Amino acid sequence: MPVMEAASRDDRRRRLAAIVAASFVPGLIDATHALARGARVEPSYFVFETAGTLGLLAVLTVTFDRCMRRRVAVAPLFAVMTVAGVALGVAVGFAGWALGGALDLPLVAPPHRSAVVVARMGAIEGVLGLGLWAMAVFLPFAVRDAQARAVEAERLRASAELARLRANLQPHFLFNTLSTVAGLVGEDPREARKLIGALGDLLRDSLAEADEMQTLEDEVSWLKRYAGILETRHRGSLVFRWDIDEATRSVRIPRLLLQPLLENAVKHGALRRPEGGEVAVRTTLDAGGQGRVTCIVEDNGPGPASRATRPGALGIHMVTRRLALRYAGAAAFRLESGGGRTRSIVEIPAEAAS
Repeated sequence: MPVMEAASRDDRRRRLAAIVAASFVPGLIDATHALARGARVEPSYFVFETAGTLGLLAVLTVTFDRCMRRRVAVAPLFAVMTVAGVALGVAVGFAGWALGGALDLPLVAPPHRSAVVVARMGAIEGVLGLGLWAMAVFLPFAVRDAQARAVEAERLRASAELARLRANLQPHFLFNTLSTVAGLVGEDPREARKLIGALGDLLRDSLAEADEMQTLEDEVSWLKRYAGILETRHRGSLVFRWDIDEATRSVRIPRLLLQPLLENAVKHGALRRPEGGEVAVRTTLDAGGQGRVTCIVEDNGPGPASRATRPGALGIHMVTRRLALRYAGAAAFRLESGGGRTRSIVEIPAEAAS
C-alpha cells in the first residue's frame, strides 16, 4: 500500500505540473499572434487568460474526478466534460468582459467587445481548454488505466491457465490412482493406505488457494509426491532421479509449471520403453551469476521427431503460455532430443523468495 500511495502522489504531482504548463498555452498563442501582427502584448490580458485557463482546467479536473468516483460511463462522461468545458469558457469570457469594463483593463480584445462575440469566443476557448485538459489529464490517465488493465488481464490469464492445468491434471490422474489403490487393497493393504495418504496430500496442495508463484523447493516437493504415486502405479517400469541445486531452492517459479513436462516425460517417454524407463529432474543456477535458473526434465524413452506434435502438446503449450505471461520474453523453453534421451528445458530469471 505505501508503494501505491507514493505512486498516487507522483501521479498527482505530474498532473498538477501538466495543468499549470497547459494553462499558459492560450495566452502564449495570443501573444504570438499579437507579436506577429506587430501589436503590443498586453500583460493584463495574458495574466487573465492564463488564470482563466488554469481555473477552467482545475474545474474540469475536479469534475472528472467526481465522475470517475461515481463510475460514470464513457459516453455520459464525455458529454459532461464537453458541456462543462464550453460553459466554463463562456463564463470566463464574460467574466473578462465585465472585469475589464469595471477596471478599465484590456481583458477582452477590442474586436470581441460584444455579447455575441464574447459568447462565441468563450465557447472556442472552452473547447481549446477541453483539448488542453484532455492532453494534460485524461490521456495520461487513459494510458495508466490501459497499463493497469493489461497487467490485470495478464494476471487473470495466468490464473486461468493454472486452473486449466489443475482441471486437466486431477480427473484422469485421480481415476488412474484410485484404480491402482483398488488393485492394492487385497494385494498390499499397507501400500494402498500409503498411496491414499500421498494422493490426499497431493490433491490438498494442488487445490489450495495460494499465490500463483511458489519456491522451487515447494514445486519439487509436490512433484516428488506426484512421482511417488506414479512409481507405485508403474512398479518396476518407472524410476525418478532428482538433482536439485541447493542454490535454486529458494527461487520462485509459477505453481505447477514443471508438472506437464514431468507428465509428458513419463507418458510419452519413459513408459514407452518395454524394459522400463527413467525420468530425471535437474535444476541449476547459471555459473556466471547472471540470475538465471535452468530446469530440465529428461527421459530415456524413444526420442520423438517433435514432442510438440504428440499428445503432450497441450502441456507444452500451457508451459510456454505461462512463461510468456509471467516473464514477457525473459524466459525460454526448448525441447532437445539426442543420445537416447529427450530433454524439456526451461530457463527463467532467478526471482528469489522474499
